[in-house]
Amino acid sequence: MSVAPLKIGLVGYGLAGKVFHTPLYEAAGVELVAVATSKPANVLADHPSVRIHETPSQLIADKDIDLVVLASPSYTHAPLMLEALAAGKHVLSDKPFTATVAEADTVIAASKKAGKIASCYQNRRYDADFITLQSLMEQQVFGEVTHYEAHFDRHSPVPKDRWQETEQPGVGNHYDLGAHLVDQALVLFGMPDWLQADVQKQRVGSAIIDQFHVRMAKGRLRIQLSAGMLVPDNRLHYRVHGTTGSWFKEHLDPQEDQLRHQAIKPTDERYGLEDESHYGTLTTIEAGKVVTSRTPTLKGDWPGIYRDFARAIQQGGELPVTGEQARDTISIIEAMVASSDSGQRVHFS
Repeated sequence: MSVAPLKIGLVGYGLAGKVFHTPLYEAAGVELVAVATSKPANVLADHPSVRIHETPSQLIADKDIDLVVLASPSYTHAPLMLEALAAGKHVLSDKPFTATVAEADTVIAASKKAGKIASCYQNRRYDADFITLQSLMEQQVFGEVTHYEAHFDRHSPVPKDRWQETEQPGVGNHYDLGAHLVDQALVLFGMPDWLQADVQKQRVGSAIIDQFHVRMAKGRLRIQLSAGMLVPDNRLHYRVHGTTGSWFKEHLDPQEDQLRHQAIKPTDERYGLEDESHYGTLTTIEAGKVVTSRTPTLKGDWPGIYRDFARAIQQGGELPVTGEQARDTISIIEAMVASSDSGQRVHFS
């Protein structure tokens, strides 16, 4: 028996809603039925059949909606998730999940009480290169991984007039790009034994933390994550070393660029495919000799996160991102700030 498409109500139609969410819905087999926005003309130009709500509260009250998706400012996530859960709706926030661990705990408790999911949209788990890295690790080409390094750098030297660069709870590069880097590291390795971090407002006139570097440990594994906005050469993405192999990868996953600049939709057969010139380099030791090869990048699949959420909600499958996993990411971000302030390591029991 066929299952009716999961019905989505979207809060916000800025860059996140327009680029990172709604283009995925057709390929994911879910249906956008309503949007809460202050700029209805922008939505209707792209989605002429959807309902428009003036406020998030009106959208949350819409009886046709199964899942409320928050593509709204970070500091609105916790209160809107609580409102949606109280109304009996499943809710998915863009990253960061919340601004604090305390807020995350409150949302998770409300989710369990309501019997509904509250989760975080971590589309970067479905990046082409991250999927490729996971495949290489499953094949054990690295042996024991001893060093994992991930960068998400940009060159944006002048602060911009937008909410993402205002001093608000849950705002800053550590909550934005950092949430992706931390989540990926936790997916691969779990919670660390300790971390030590440096966060700063690096650009002149910046109101937010715009640069961070964090070093984490798990046994003899060392993990380094960094993101900055004063990085003209920002090609480096991953560097992984193990007892039997290394992998070096430049350039980000292609899906954002395809959606924003190339007019390649997720239903296009080219979507999620990376150019061969951007493939990573794998170095292994075979019979005592160093062997170097290019590793074809597997196909990226951002629509997959919505397919997996729909399956979990409608059929009781495993959630692609749990509330507890989203909370762990926030706990790492809070620990990064605490470590930077104190100059000391933060240990996890």
